[in-house]
Amino acid sequence: MLGMAQEQSDIFLKDKVVVDFGCGPRGSLVWTKVPKLRIGVDVLADKYFDCFDNEMVNDDYIYVKSTEKRIPIPTEFVDVVYTMNSMDHTDNFEIMLCELLRILKTGGEFIGSFNMNEPPTLNEPQTLTFDLIEKTLFPKLRIEHRLVAFNGNFLHPKIGTYDLFFDDVHEKPSEKDKCILWVRGKKNIDN
Repeated sequence: MLGMAQEQSDIFLKDKVVVDFGCGPRGSLVWTKVPKLRIGVDVLADKYFDCFDNEMVNDDYIYVKSTEKRIPIPTEFVDVVYTMNSMDHTDNFEIMLCELLRILKTGGEFIGSFNMNEPPTLNEPQTLTFDLIEKTLFPKLRIEHRLVAFNGNFLHPKIGTYDLFFDDVHEKPSEKDKCILWVRGKKNIDN
């Protein structure tokens, strides 16, 4: 998550309210202790408690169950929103994106990782494309950086997929390229 943010340490999260949408059952923000509040949001949060109750209540972390249409967090409450490979798991990308931006303060940071151009499956019903992200997300943010890593198996068989992010690749992928897009930006005032 530091890599996604292009940060060397978690100091940029100090005293902030930080949300990870699609956090899963393992407390994706437990690695940082500096935020004022760490919140994991997931549509399956109650199911995770059925399986991992003891681990989850000892995380010093708040888990919130959302629906596919609403995140039960007040408007403009959050300083930093993370989402890592979770938006393609939603049934409606645009509705969930609007919710993430609704809970994010004006000037707050959105840090996202998107698996691009993957065919839909039962668990990942969305096919995210660069054009979709460019149309729906980019106009709502002042982009600080965006990085594209093409699948290491296709272009660089000896390099792992995530290693390519640190080469600062900025190419716009075609609609056929399977890749990962990392985006960091601040929520615009006029949203």
